[in-house]
Amino acid sequence: MRTDKNFKKNSVAVLAHTLVGLSIVGCSYAVLEDDSQSGSGTSETEATTTNLGDREGHDMTPPIAAEDIPPAPVLTVPEALASMQIQSGFELENVAAEPYVFNPVALSFDGDGRMWVAEMTTFMPDLDGNNEEIPVGSIAILDDTDGDGKVDKRTVFLDDIILPRTIALVKGGILYSDQTQLYFAEVKAGDELGVREVVDPDYARGGSVEHKPNGMLYALDNWYYNAKSDRRYKVLPLDEKLPEGSEEVYRNQYWKMALSKTESRGQWGISMDDYGRLFHNWNSVPVQGEFLRPNSLNRNPGLVQEIKAHSIGDKRVYPVRINPGVNRAYLPETLVSEGPDKGKLVNFTASSGSVVYRGNQFPDEYYGVTFVPEPAANLISARRIVEGQGELSGEELYPQSEMLASTDERFRPVNLYTAPDGTLYIVDMYHGVIQHKEFLTTYLREQSEARDLDENNNNMGRIYRLRWAENELPEKPQLLNKTSSQLVPYLAHANGWHRDTARRLIVQRNDRSVAEEITRLVVTSNDHRAQINALWTLEGLKAVNRESIRAGLNSPHAKVNVSAIELLTRLSENEQQEFATDLVRLSTSDYEIALQLALSAGELKIDSTMELLTSVLNEYGDRPLINEAVVSGIAGREQELESYLGDDINEKLSSLLNLVGNQQIVESNVDYLVTREQIQYMRGQEMYEGRAACAGCHGQHGKGQEGMAPPLANSDWVTGESEVLIRVLLHGLRGPIKVNDVEYEFPLVMPGLADNDSFSDQDHADIATYIRNNWGNAAGAVSADEVREIREQSATQNQPYTASDLGR
Repeated sequence: MRTDKNFKKNSVAVLAHTLVGLSIVGCSYAVLEDDSQSGSGTSETEATTTNLGDREGHDMTPPIAAEDIPPAPVLTVPEALASMQIQSGFELENVAAEPYVFNPVALSFDGDGRMWVAEMTTFMPDLDGNNEEIPVGSIAILDDTDGDGKVDKRTVFLDDIILPRTIALVKGGILYSDQTQLYFAEVKAGDELGVREVVDPDYARGGSVEHKPNGMLYALDNWYYNAKSDRRYKVLPLDEKLPEGSEEVYRNQYWKMALSKTESRGQWGISMDDYGRLFHNWNSVPVQGEFLRPNSLNRNPGLVQEIKAHSIGDKRVYPVRINPGVNRAYLPETLVSEGPDKGKLVNFTASSGSVVYRGNQFPDEYYGVTFVPEPAANLISARRIVEGQGELSGEELYPQSEMLASTDERFRPVNLYTAPDGTLYIVDMYHGVIQHKEFLTTYLREQSEARDLDENNNNMGRIYRLRWAENELPEKPQLLNKTSSQLVPYLAHANGWHRDTARRLIVQRNDRSVAEEITRLVVTSNDHRAQINALWTLEGLKAVNRESIRAGLNSPHAKVNVSAIELLTRLSENEQQEFATDLVRLSTSDYEIALQLALSAGELKIDSTMELLTSVLNEYGDRPLINEAVVSGIAGREQELESYLGDDINEKLSSLLNLVGNQQIVESNVDYLVTREQIQYMRGQEMYEGRAACAGCHGQHGKGQEGMAPPLANSDWVTGESEVLIRVLLHGLRGPIKVNDVEYEFPLVMPGLADNDSFSDQDHADIATYIRNNWGNAAGAVSADEVREIREQSATQNQPYTASDLGR
């Protein structure tokens, strides 16, 4: 560990000698632009340099003449601030810059407001990404000791990490990850490192740099959730029973860690609203939100259902600088082709760590707005979340404009956070090249070299504060040394960061002595956010009680009712029975309340469960998600429900109930393959989830991604003649297409791998074998000879296929 309040600039060289491909923020950038729109170049550079993003048939003629492209020099902080255009009423301030921070990609605030920053200090040291796995990545603690709003103290807590990508606070220390594993690092007095142990060796195993889990968001339900992952983690007292369906993966002197499955979501960055609903993104989809809390629809093991994520607003962006330095900028419609905005990016291509703003420093109308960084276009966008029945949508807060946009091509905002002072913190990696080497094209190499974007990167990094100019900033929080009783009022704080932090500290201390105080807060508060947060704090303490539930059910705010209904299931059978009349009364009062009753009714131990569900179905049975919720919540009692409803059961519910236990989804057909084919399957799985990056769009479960890619599970494109799948693997595919008579529009072009020399015919055969024998598919293996034959037949194919090209 190294601490130096007056950290000297000459120490930059110590940390700056390497840097790797930020595909983790570039995740958005690289994945969209490269995974989705591959082609090959004809530039002279190709003769001497192999660029893995190149594909045959793409004309990489620059769309913007070199003399029309402004330079991209390294700017000082004052110069960088001058390059920013922000909306009226706001002010942008620098909080930290080199030499206090280097290549930041994620941060977490501790209870005293200090920033714990993950620094990916081996990010693309050159255009070939050499030495990216040197273990010199850092976790640094940044502090403002004199209260002037700027960091003046840097403490290097860890400096031997390979590509750190996740940082979260936990009782006794921190959770962080490298490119493979999740770790616990104990923090002792004086910020000294104590024990350091692996929590989950498979947290980020496999996949390219941009296709790995990240986030570790401590959510309302007291689980940690991640982007690019279907795993969630919960800290529990050492003697506490594990949650149903979870397993213990780690324990230390402070707590044990439970691991459970959840829906796979997002790519880089994760956030939540006041109600525990998660928000995330894909590279070309700026932000998506889930109408239900996580795991709501997966309670019935007999029927696989997942929560759908809805796009919040459209994909358009409005840069203030032209964007020729985008990996596929030469493709039509990537940049504006004519007019005053010629050369500017049209749509998101690098959506990164968005945030639902829950601070109290901005005016009230900004509360709950989602802010999204776009590092490829050097801007931050703002979208208002619009809530409908069973779905979320969004609209631009500033039509045809952005919250913040820069003319500095090196401004790379990659993560956003609601800060302890109620402002919005912006993590700027400040790096010229954010495209990982696995997807770099000759075109982008030449663009980078022309403006020296591959230089002066390893010693840079900035963190900014976006604030409302007229409002003062509060003093730094001091929560770590407060007693649990002193923390209880913070559960009702106007700033969501304080509410979340107070809940985490109380729950992870397992201090049930404050249960009565928290209950009193639920009963007396007029703030629905405080009531909800307090209820879930009681849940984390295993201290939910009748008084708190009654207050929650009697709240005039529907979302408080929703949490109270969910947590009612934590009471004993006799206690639950006391609320039977209240639940029947609520069942016809509001759609969202009825939806939660449908989710929870099966777990309730009350005599009137079936009467309750009948009431919900009669009133709302034709509304979105109601029937799915009933089936999820009624697990184990399906026949009882069918019998009770009799002929009054609606068609959709009947179909869903009939699917329970009969859903034709097989985890894998691998056992029915011969040994040689099984080996192919295993190799294919590794590539699907790894360097071929198929899972990034089609998902680990082969179900596809909304707005990204169609499903592979039970797909006639996959299980039909192997030639079709082979051709698509080799040369790619453009939509729209029909899968089992359902039309799928997807905005991106699936890339082919034919021109990527790192993939052999055997590799293609292995990937095809895996896809054709997983997720209910049972179509047999594919040989390298088959791939070789199709490759020869299709040698002149220089563009991705369309459905009609393949006779579909």
